[in-house]
Amino acid sequence: MRTLESEVELLTITAEECAEVAQVCAKGIRFGCDSQTLDNLEKEIGDLLCMVGLLDQYGLIDISSIDGHIKSKAKKLLQYSNLEELEL
Repeated sequence: MRTLESEVELLTITAEECAEVAQVCAKGIRFGCDSQTLDNLEKEIGDLLCMVGLLDQYGLIDISSIDGHIKSKAKKLLQYSNLEELEL
């Protein structure tokens, strides 16, 4: 059952996981993407994806709508970044 307390906890943990992904990305930028950094990135993204699933399970987001947002972001990246190969 979703309560205000569970919403706060889910959002707090999700924010923490986002910060951990950002921290690993920053370390990759500063020190290079060695195998340890990439392993850490995979772990932290896995933790974040777990939270995305829980946000959906608790009804805070609708995971089925995310695909459209992914496609929209990919179009923006093609237009505004130097990334050329986007298979999303």
